[in-house]
Amino acid sequence: MYLGLADAIMADVERGALKSGDRLPTHRDLAEALGVTVGTVTRGYAEAARRGLVRGEVGRGTVVALGQDGAAPWWGRDDADPERIDLGLVTGMYGLDPDLAAGLRELAGRGDVQELLRYQPSRGMARHREAGAEWLKHYGLSVDPERVLVTSGGQHALVVLFSVLFRPGDRVAAASLNYPGLMTAASLAGLKLVPLDCDGEGVRPESLAEACARESVRGLYLMPGVHNPTTAGASPQRLARLADIARQRGLLVVEDEAYALTADESGHTLARLAPERTYFVASVSKAIAGGLRVAFVASPQEHVERLALGITGTTWLAAPLCVELASMWINDGTADRVLALKRAEAGRRSDLAREILAGQRVHSRKNGYFIWLELPEPWRGADFERAALERGVVVVAGESFALGQTAAPMAVRVSLSAARSREELKRGLLILLELLGQQPRPGRAIV
Repeated sequence: MYLGLADAIMADVERGALKSGDRLPTHRDLAEALGVTVGTVTRGYAEAARRGLVRGEVGRGTVVALGQDGAAPWWGRDDADPERIDLGLVTGMYGLDPDLAAGLRELAGRGDVQELLRYQPSRGMARHREAGAEWLKHYGLSVDPERVLVTSGGQHALVVLFSVLFRPGDRVAAASLNYPGLMTAASLAGLKLVPLDCDGEGVRPESLAEACARESVRGLYLMPGVHNPTTAGASPQRLARLADIARQRGLLVVEDEAYALTADESGHTLARLAPERTYFVASVSKAIAGGLRVAFVASPQEHVERLALGITGTTWLAAPLCVELASMWINDGTADRVLALKRAEAGRRSDLAREILAGQRVHSRKNGYFIWLELPEPWRGADFERAALERGVVVVAGESFALGQTAAPMAVRVSLSAARSREELKRGLLILLELLGQQPRPGRAIV
């Protein structure tokens, strides 16, 4: 019966009877109307949420959440509209990427370049793993290249780690607001994500301990350097407490540091405190170039071979040509120079955002690539995202980051790095500021 309820919601969405922002009946009211138990409605709404049809929102209950009423989701839009200002996707500031033509010319002059078109070991060529070990030093980690694996970007790393380290049905704890790619990777592996309460330092240890006592949690996913989307950063003391709980409970920890190198402080990682149970993901997307699709994974020695098989079973190997470029730029200092330029530009953009949005509830980092903007009443994230898009600005509603039945926050994530210039970013932020002072068009209540 609960599956029938989810199917009915899906059917109404497909025929247009339900639209984004529409508010569904309370669990009790619908149960009485249908003559079923409240538990059946709860499970039906949960299944609809799993399918991406609805979300829970503070003060509104269960609402339809479909992105832009059938339009391409924020991560799937193309650049067909040159007037649209993208403050949605967090990129590595393309204008500061390394010179690809120069890099390819240098590779072309090497006598062994042809081998980059051949199959190589799934875990990565030896020199690429050595470059990965060098890159991991940026995070304060000293890792033997034998413990390093190369993946096709950070998202691929999550898919491999989740599918190899866990079994379908396992529970992995994570911050209740989180990176949408985490939800995709967990879903592909058949894992259940257990939402954890957070504060200004990310995951609260008390919440993790309670979750472990309440459920059979086997893993923990963290972004402690710069949490996506809230920008929270964990102190060494917070990491030590989380590491203690991970040891006590035997948790396997996936530490994803996509943005850590943009933070003011580096070297504070859980992997340093508990290397025997932590799988550290260091992507080059935001620091060097997103199109390289390269990440380095530092694994405890005991699982290196199994993870290599996971890479074999998904992509066979990360493209050697892309990894060679990344390795060359790491070894010759280009990566460090590019990272310094991007941090400096991100700092200027972050200052601009704080200046324009002064007086608003903005969470940011000094050199951050994005901000977390809390919305004033009565705005909701989905309404604000839709209204901003109507004015030519893309932002991402808090609903996109809420795990499972977590109540969606009244907030949006605003990328500072995707705008093609600081002037374009300024125009987009001014449009958002004007919008914050207006009233939303609320969705219909379905009764």
